[in-house]
Amino acid sequence: MARAHGRNWPLIAAALTTAACALLWLGHGRWWRIPGLDRLERAAVDARFLLRGAAPADPRIVIVGLDDETRRVAPEVLQTRRGYARLLDALAAYHPKIIALDFFFSAPEVILDGPLAAKVRDAAAHLPAPPSPNDLLVAEIAEALRGDEVLAAAIAHAGTIYLGANFRLIERREDLPTRPPPEPPGLERARHGEVVAQASSSPPPSAFAVNVTMPALARGAVGAGAVNVLIDPDGVIRRVPLVIEFGTHYYLPLGLAVALAELGAPGDTSYVVGDDALIAAGHRLPVEPGGAVHLDFRGANPAFTRISAADVLSGAAPKDALAGKLVFVGMTYAAMDKVATPLDPHGDGVELHATLADNVLTDSLFPPPSRAVSLLALVALCGLVTAMQLRRIRRRAYLGPVLAAALIVAWLAVSYVAFTQHHLLEAAAPAVAVLAVAIVAQAVGLATEGREKAQLRAAFGRYVSKTLVERVLAHPELARLGGERRTLSVLFSDIRGFSRIAESLAPEALVDYLNQYLTPMTKLVLDSDGTLDKYIGDAVMAVWGAPLEMSDHATRACATALAMIEGLAPLNAGWRAAGRPEIAIGIGINTGAMAVGNMGSEARFDYTVMGDAVNLASRLEALTKEFGVAILVGPGTATAAVGFVFRELDRVRVKGRDGAAAVFELLGATGSPRAQRFDRAAWDAALDAYRRRDFADAATRFGAFADDPAAATLAARAWELAADPPGDDWDGVYEQRSK
Repeated sequence: MARAHGRNWPLIAAALTTAACALLWLGHGRWWRIPGLDRLERAAVDARFLLRGAAPADPRIVIVGLDDETRRVAPEVLQTRRGYARLLDALAAYHPKIIALDFFFSAPEVILDGPLAAKVRDAAAHLPAPPSPNDLLVAEIAEALRGDEVLAAAIAHAGTIYLGANFRLIERREDLPTRPPPEPPGLERARHGEVVAQASSSPPPSAFAVNVTMPALARGAVGAGAVNVLIDPDGVIRRVPLVIEFGTHYYLPLGLAVALAELGAPGDTSYVVGDDALIAAGHRLPVEPGGAVHLDFRGANPAFTRISAADVLSGAAPKDALAGKLVFVGMTYAAMDKVATPLDPHGDGVELHATLADNVLTDSLFPPPSRAVSLLALVALCGLVTAMQLRRIRRRAYLGPVLAAALIVAWLAVSYVAFTQHHLLEAAAPAVAVLAVAIVAQAVGLATEGREKAQLRAAFGRYVSKTLVERVLAHPELARLGGERRTLSVLFSDIRGFSRIAESLAPEALVDYLNQYLTPMTKLVLDSDGTLDKYIGDAVMAVWGAPLEMSDHATRACATALAMIEGLAPLNAGWRAAGRPEIAIGIGINTGAMAVGNMGSEARFDYTVMGDAVNLASRLEALTKEFGVAILVGPGTATAAVGFVFRELDRVRVKGRDGAAAVFELLGATGSPRAQRFDRAAWDAALDAYRRRDFADAATRFGAFADDPAAATLAARAWELAADPPGDDWDGVYEQRSK
C-alpha cells in the first residue's frame, strides 16, 4: 500500500500537459495552427461584443444611405452620373465638413455606344437657329451624355469629397506582378505620410491592382482612401487593414483618411513595418504585425446617425444633422453591400469605414491580444489546475473539474471586463488549455486512483464498515497506511470457557455456533466505525482511531463493549431454546500510544496495531475472569471516554509487563441503572482502607457490596492479607496470575 503514496501521476500528467499546451501556443500562428482554436477565439470576441451590446457612436459621424426609399423616389441617383451629381450638390448645400464616398467611378458613363454618342455630340454642336423640335431632342440627348462632366463639376464644387479605392490584394502566386504597378492619378491622396519598410514575418497586405475613380472625376476630390476590409474564415469582418502596399507606396483606409481630416492633419501618419502601432496625427493606433486593427463595433445597423439620401435630395433632412459633419455615403438598400460583423450578420459596408473613423477619433481601437499575456495566463491557470492535483488538496473526484470550470468562468469574466476597458485578451487558448489539463489529470487520476482505491478496498473491506471504506476512499490522505505512532483505542473480547464448549460440539456445529456469535459482534464494531483487526479463534480484536483519525475513539470503544454485552442476551436466549450452551464474554479495552500500519512480509501483510498499550488491553481481557467482571479498561480509556461511569478495581502488574497499571471496570453509560446504583464514596473508602493496609476494614467494606463479584474478589484478597499481612515492601499492586 505504500505505493499508493508514491508518484502523484495526476500531478505529473497535469504538469506535462501544461508544458505541452504552452509549447503548442507558442508555435500557434508561427509554425502551425491548432485546429479550431482561432474559430473559438473569434466566437469569444463576438460573444463579448454581444454581451456588451451597443456603445455610443461619435456624433460627428453621419451616414447618408442610398436606401430602398431612395431607389423608389429618386432611382436616377443610382442609375446615372447626373443623379450622383445631384446628390452631391444637395449634400454640399448642407455644408458637411467631409463627404466620403464608399464607391468609385472607374469607367466613363455609357448611355450610347461610342460612334453613336460621337454623332450626337457632333450634331448638337452644329444645331441651326432656331432649332426645330428634333434639334431640341438632339440637344437634350447630347446634354445627357455629359453626365461625367456634370459629376466632375459637382465633386469639384463640393470641395470636401473623399473617394474610395478598392485594392485587389495578392492572394495567390499568380497575382504577383512582374514589376511594380503604376499609381493611378489621384491615388496619391491616399498615401501614408511616412512608412519605413523593413523585413517582417507579417508584412502589410500587398495589392497587384486597384479600382479607383477615373482621373477626370477624381481631379476635384480632396482626398481618398482604401475601402478594403479583412474577412475572417467564418465570413465575419472584425478587422480593417490600416496599411496596404501597392507598387512602391503605402496607402491608408478611407475611415482613417476622414479621421485625419477631422483632426486637421491629412496624411499625417508614420509607420514602421512590423511595429505594434501606427502614429496618426499624434494618436497611437495599435496594430497587428501586418498593420491591421481590431474595430470596436458600435452596434447593429444603424450604429451611427443615419439619413436617407432621399431626404437629402428633397431637403427634408434637418440642417444641423449634416452641417460640419463627417458624412459617409454608401449603399444601404436591402440587396447591396451587406457584410457580417460581430453585432450584425447583415450590416452595411459603409458602417465599417464610419466605425474606423469613430475608433480613431475616440482612441477606441482594440490593441491586438498580447501573446506574452496570453502565455502567462495559460501557464498560471493551468498551474492552478496542476496544483489542485496535490493529494492534500484533491479530496473528491468532482473537486478538480469543478475548480477547473470555475477557473475557466473566471478567466472569461476577466477577459470580458478587460474588453469593456478596450483591452483584448485571448479567451479561448487559456480556457482550452485549462480544460485539457483538467481532462488529462482527471483521466490519469481515475486510472491510477482507481487502482489505488481497489487496493484500499482490498486492504480495508474486510476490517471496516462500508461507510468507513468510502471515507477512506474519499480522503486517502487521511488513511496513513505506513507504520506510524498514534494514540488509539484497542478492544479484545474472548468467550469464557470456549474450550469446554468446543468439546461439546461437532466441528461443523462449532463453526456455525461461532459464526452466529461473531457476526453480530463484528457488526457492532463496524457500525461504530471501528476497524476489525483480526479474529483469534473465538476472540475479537478491534481498533478505533485508525485508519481514519477520530477524536472520540475511546468513547466509541466503550459504547461498543457495552453493546456487545447487551447483544449476548438474545443470542443466549436462542441457544438456550436450541439446547446449545450459553456463553459469557470478557472484554478488555485500553487507550494509548501504539504503532499502526501494514505489518508482515512483502508477500503477506495485515493492517494491525502493536505496542505496550495493545498488550495491556489483551491482559485486561484475561483479568476479567479473575475479577468476575465483563469489561475492564486501562487508565487511558477511563480518562478519555466520555459519558460512562468507571470504578477503579486495583493496580495490577499484568503478565509480561514490569510496570503496574490501574484497572477500571466499565459499569455502564452515565444514567444507566447500574451506574446510578453505584456508591462511589463507599467504594473509594474500601479501596483506600485496602491501600492503607487496613485489610480487615477493607474486607468488611468490600463485603458490604452484595452480589458484586469484583467486590467479593477484593474482600477475599483483603481477608487473606489480614490473616497473613505482607512485608513492608508491599506496594499494593496485584500480580496477574494467568494470561
